[in-house]
Amino acid sequence: MTDLEHARHEAIRMLCLAQAEDRLTVEAFESRLTRVKQAPNEATLAAILADIEPTSSFPAPIISGGHPVAVADHTGMAAPVAPADLLRVSSVFASTKRAGSWTVPLLIEGKALLGELTLDLRDAVFGSDVVDIQVDVMLGSFTLIVPAGTQVENEVDETLSSSTHSTRGARGARPNGLLVRLAGRALLASIDVKEKFPTAAGKPQGFLGRLLGSGD
Repeated sequence: MTDLEHARHEAIRMLCLAQAEDRLTVEAFESRLTRVKQAPNEATLAAILADIEPTSSFPAPIISGGHPVAVADHTGMAAPVAPADLLRVSSVFASTKRAGSWTVPLLIEGKALLGELTLDLRDAVFGSDVVDIQVDVMLGSFTLIVPAGTQVENEVDETLSSSTHSTRGARGARPNGLLVRLAGRALLASIDVKEKFPTAAGKPQGFLGRLLGSGD
């Protein structure tokens, strides 16, 4: 069993215990269980469990390296967990999309070769107000969806390629304090950046709300 599989198993046990002790509603349990099964890394698992108080029968979860996860301090500007340093996502002869509630790492490396790669950050949790994304797109497309009001710096080196930045889905949004720095290269490819409001809220929400995350 890999470290991720073990962490996922422990996360499911913790959710089951919380629901049995009426610390989670049935709806919240089912929602988080789905997210746990889809979580791509241990940092995301920790974020899903961050607001569940540990008990004597189930202590605080442990992530790689033997360090307990950092639970959010909702009186300050802390994220539910420390973000991972790096996440690599590839789409080769395929269509790949990362979306939903997940903890965004400090650096994302995305590769699309004759494929479509989409990163949707609308419902994500951020541990930093600066996110770096390094892309390598060849004969494919890369789509980045960010929360409305996000500042995006696009410094991708484009060759026989095109790039767009659409704010149609973010009309009326104010700057949210989040900066996404996009770099890398694109060859015979397309780079599309879109600003949209979170899917759950359907209305403007400040960066502080996304930074702290939202409960079920």
